[in-house]
Amino acid sequence: MNLNEFKSNESINVIDVNVIQNSQTKKPSVNDIKSLDDLEKQLRDNFSFKNSIVEGAPSSNILFFYGKCAHHDEKILDGLTGDLFDKMLSSIKLDRNLISLSSYIPRGLEHLSDDENFLNTIQLFNYKLIELINPKYLIIMSNFCIKMLLATDLSSMSLRGKWFDFNTPNDVTPKRCRVLYEPEILINNPDLKKDAWEDLKEIKRQLGG
Repeated sequence: MNLNEFKSNESINVIDVNVIQNSQTKKPSVNDIKSLDDLEKQLRDNFSFKNSIVEGAPSSNILFFYGKCAHHDEKILDGLTGDLFDKMLSSIKLDRNLISLSSYIPRGLEHLSDDENFLNTIQLFNYKLIELINPKYLIIMSNFCIKMLLATDLSSMSLRGKWFDFNTPNDVTPKRCRVLYEPEILINNPDLKKDAWEDLKEIKRQLGG
């Protein structure tokens, strides 16, 4: 099933990402981005970005997309949440070197997360990032990332447990998408770990493990 069908089944109307794309004025510089290096250069030139936008293996067929880091984080998903994320990956025989990992708000730019102009730009940059990595599977973590990337107020609790198709406005090849509880939610709500384990097993099954 695709995302719109899932939303329809839940009787909730959600804005389609293509509608948002058409309602915004695209920065000419976005069209010039042909590689992750180009994308990072645009972020450096426009927002003084200093980190890598993708951690792990950019050529991986699975991309984990997080929301936004804390100001003190030295990597995407750091500290206790990072430790739990590593355990989650290890449970299905993955590690950070085998996946692509990115955050909707690039690490180091958290102070811009309420800036409307920045959010309009980073939305298009994230679409471009997904197109460049072109993963077969897109795993979305955090309610913030769900809201910004999927343009919906549905929560991870509402969306988890099902695969759906997602594609950016310029990408005709849908990605198999699944919502996974972010580690912070699991730390605060241990009872949800059982559902997270079922989701992880399904991800492993899709990957052929």
